[in-house]
Amino acid sequence: MASAGPPPPERNLSLPGPSGTKPKKTRRSLSYEVKYTIIQELIWRSSMEHMKITKSTGASMIKYFHNQLLLKTEKLLVRYLVRQARRNMAVDTRSVKEYARELYIAVARKMGTTEPKPFNASSGWLQRFKIRNKITNINIGGEEASADRAAAREFPPFLREIMEEGQYSDDQVFNMDESGLFWKKLPSKSFVVKNASKIRGRKMQKECITVLFTTNASGTSKLKLSVIHTACKLHAYKTMDMTKLNVHWLTARKAWMFSTLSLSWFDDCFVPDVKKFCERQNVPFKILLLLDNAPGHSPL
Repeated sequence: MASAGPPPPERNLSLPGPSGTKPKKTRRSLSYEVKYTIIQELIWRSSMEHMKITKSTGASMIKYFHNQLLLKTEKLLVRYLVRQARRNMAVDTRSVKEYARELYIAVARKMGTTEPKPFNASSGWLQRFKIRNKITNINIGGEEASADRAAAREFPPFLREIMEEGQYSDDQVFNMDESGLFWKKLPSKSFVVKNASKIRGRKMQKECITVLFTTNASGTSKLKLSVIHTACKLHAYKTMDMTKLNVHWLTARKAWMFSTLSLSWFDDCFVPDVKKFCERQNVPFKILLLLDNAPGHSPL
């Protein structure tokens, strides 16, 4: 049997160093503050890299403002909201959507875009628009936020001067104001069975009418109420003469007051009722009517 021979030489696996041996890894405990600092630094470095990439590629502009027509519309809409806020004018969701659609059409016409992309000013777009421009909603108590308090303090002496110059008595000074009335409105939440909650087309029922109130300064005359409804004649009144109701029945597509309807109310409702009052009280037919400075009130 042959001999196995000499054994192979041993290999030196030690790393070069002062002692010629591999240094051992040491573990040490870190405090919570040190760990938090390290994590914050890692997050900051990651965000800085993301900002460099975004700035060099323009990814944020491509993501949010790919429609230049919509971008210009939103800029003009923001300026409009700023102007309205400076004037203490309240703006609701419906008016913002309508004005946005009008701006979009006007901007498309000015930019020469023959076939612009459809823009409906949906609720989803409005929500994203508010987030992008940091716009929030606030609750206002009626018309208090839009009231000019300084002008309100100066108006009574000014009105008294007009009454003295024109020789108007308190019986001859009338004021008209309007208010919305939700005569059929369900609560926003209700208890329903499980199957009913899956039915499509469920919508909260809320039908609103506008009521006009008119009275004089002395309180001796409260004219017949005027009601603005969407229907010329309701089904329950199909056999009734609408002129014989206890109110003046007016119609509008959205049950709101507008300039043409205000003129019709003045000629057909206000003037005849005031004439009857003046004849009964033996008061000269010389009337001063006060109206709010609203878009729906036409200058008479």
